[in-house]
Amino acid sequence: MAKAAGNLILLVDDDTSARSVRQVVLEIHGHQVVAVGSAEHALHALQEQPVRLVILDYFLDGITGTELARKMRGLKPQVPILLLSGSTDVPDGIEYVDEYLSKLEPVAVIEEKIAELLLRPEPGRISPQSAVAWRGKAPKSGSY
Repeated sequence: MAKAAGNLILLVDDDTSARSVRQVVLEIHGHQVVAVGSAEHALHALQEQPVRLVILDYFLDGITGTELARKMRGLKPQVPILLLSGSTDVPDGIEYVDEYLSKLEPVAVIEEKIAELLLRPEPGRISPQSAVAWRGKAPKSGSY
């Protein structure tokens, strides 16, 4: 897959190893990536870079991914946000993100979601009602 100019992904994960692996996988799939390890750096990058998509880990140091997503909405509401979590529970605040996937989803599923989000003309938040549909869903095997 060729790099798509202007489709810069902001990857936010405070786990250095996980962030590095995800960045490499995203770049192998042709994405341009800015990877950061803190909410502060993420907010700065979102303001300073032409970010087209944010991928957030849910468990961050001192803040949850959904809390950070809420702050990001105040800065750039048009940028879609994909939340990844290792937990089987649907997190609180899910309405601030556009999509939520388990970290255990296969790479192909996450790539499909990235492509879909980059093609959406307008962000579509997850409603609290649709978040209920995820509760109790078992994560799939594989990882990203």
